[in-house]
Amino acid sequence: MAYIGKTPTQAVRQRYVFTATGGETSLSGADDNSSTLVYTDGEYIDVMLNGVTLISGTDYNTTTANTIGGLAALTASDVVEVMVYDVFSVANLSSYFTTARVPFFRYDSSVANIPLSASQKVPFTRFDATSSDFSLTN
Repeated sequence: MAYIGKTPTQAVRQRYVFTATGGETSLSGADDNSSTLVYTDGEYIDVMLNGVTLISGTDYNTTTANTIGGLAALTASDVVEVMVYDVFSVANLSSYFTTARVPFFRYDSSVANIPLSASQKVPFTRFDATSSDFSLTN
């Protein structure tokens, strides 16, 4: 599966930081910043222990949903950083295009939301001041 990611305004990755109290062999739930660890695919995660990158399948596993497991028992004050990369599937775009709306700035500076459907006509004024409609296709 290819990695594409989200737009920069939505971030490309999510960073979680956990500080161990001692003895933990798995991490899940809220991190030090109260962000809850969530991931879609365990293949798109990097885990670092005190700045050292761990090896998936050897040093940790992601076999339990939204949990970093299989860690050697952590020592108090160990810092585990988890980088979760968003997975993007082109197949999921069809539902977006049938329900999304496009903001359209009109000549009078107002904004109209135009649904993305094949039957929708968009008013358009050309540079020579003539106007016409064009159709959206999806």
